Amino acid sequence: MKTPIVLVLMTGLGVAVTTLGSGLLSGPLIGGIAMADVQPEWYNCLTREVFTPEKQAWCDRWTTLQNGTYMVPAGLDPEAEMVKVTLENGQYEQPGQFRVELVNEPMWMVFGDLNGDGNDDAAVVLGVGVSDGSAVVTVLAAVMDIDGEAQALSPVVLGERVMLNSPITIDNQRIMLPQLTQTEVINRAFVTDNNRLSELAQLPTPERVEGVPDGTVVLSQTPDYAVRVFTEAGQPYINLFNKSTAILDVARGRALAIASVDGIRYQYTGHDGMPSVQVHVASSGAQTIQVNDQNLDTETTVTGTVSYLPRIAMPPHAVLEVVLEDSSRAGAPAITLASQQAVFGDRQVPIPFELVYDAEQINPRHTYTLRARILVDGQLRFINTTHTPVITGGNPTHQGVQVDPVGT
Repeated sequence: MKTPIVLVLMTGLGVAVTTLGSGLLSGPLIGGIAMADVQPEWYNCLTREVFTPEKQAWCDRWTTLQNGTYMVPAGLDPEAEMVKVTLENGQYEQPGQFRVELVNEPMWMVFGDLNGDGNDDAAVVLGVGVSDGSAVVTVLAAVMDIDGEAQALSPVVLGERVMLNSPITIDNQRIMLPQLTQTEVINRAFVTDNNRLSELAQLPTPERVEGVPDGTVVLSQTPDYAVRVFTEAGQPYINLFNKSTAILDVARGRALAIASVDGIRYQYTGHDGMPSVQVHVASSGAQTIQVNDQNLDTETTVTGTVSYLPRIAMPPHAVLEVVLEDSSRAGAPAITLASQQAVFGDRQVPIPFELVYDAEQINPRHTYTLRARILVDGQLRFINTTHTPVITGGNPTHQGVQVDPVGT
């Protein structure tokens, strides 16, 4: 693993970056510098020589960013409202309240096309902290059309004391940010989402699950549609099956997975006559499904939580999977009616879930059960070993599921 770039303390604010330059934001180095395989383009715009055309164009962009208008949180509280500030030479201060600085280092600023319009945009990092420099949060901002109107989108707060494993880049209209934690590198990705910057969700790694197609993240059934969200090589896709016509209205529609404090939104915009589809899975597991901006009926559900007894924590990339099955046929594979996968992230058990199923598919004489398991790096760690019936036979539609360590 490369030595991390650490964004911790700024001059007067508290964000230390690297010792690469002698500018305003240079500060103490903590942990060293991760050198990228290809260093980002960077110029010192404070020198006095006659600039080359390439340097002049780059420095014009740099000056625009140094004196740009941005939306930033007005303080360190997670619920702090976003306010508009205009920097002057890379800084802004509201005395006694908060201070903002643009990080002026090669690793923290990059140019490229973020929305496919052929014009270059910018991704920059800002530090926002209390005026005495005792605390700071790191903010990622996107500035659209850097050579034209230069409009900043609503940003994403990355967190406190962020460490990077290598420079931020723009690739395939995405800002790529390799954040280093104490245990792993998390490759965070961000896209433009209307007038804001949004983070793409960390998706479960596709695994082979008996009864569920490869890579399925969400399988939900409504009276009119069956919706499947799945991944291939980390890219989410959506299938939409129309039950009235028995036709796939959307077949392998390339989707985005947008993460927020409210959960994950999988969205396919629709084209060539195919409808738009949006599946929102809240942190509680609750689902909202829209086709052409119209909400589908998702009221028929099985809900609950998954937990285990051992006092151990799961890593952030652990995956919980819960499946609703028709397990009536003795000796035959169970039939999957609905399923949901979720990355643990910063959560621990009990983890909530919600499975959306079609009541028309339920036979009151059949047996329906829940299957739950937890995987880490593709390895099965926990699974439920007791029968968990739901829906029919007087069984509830809300169940707590206990999973047990594999091999015990």
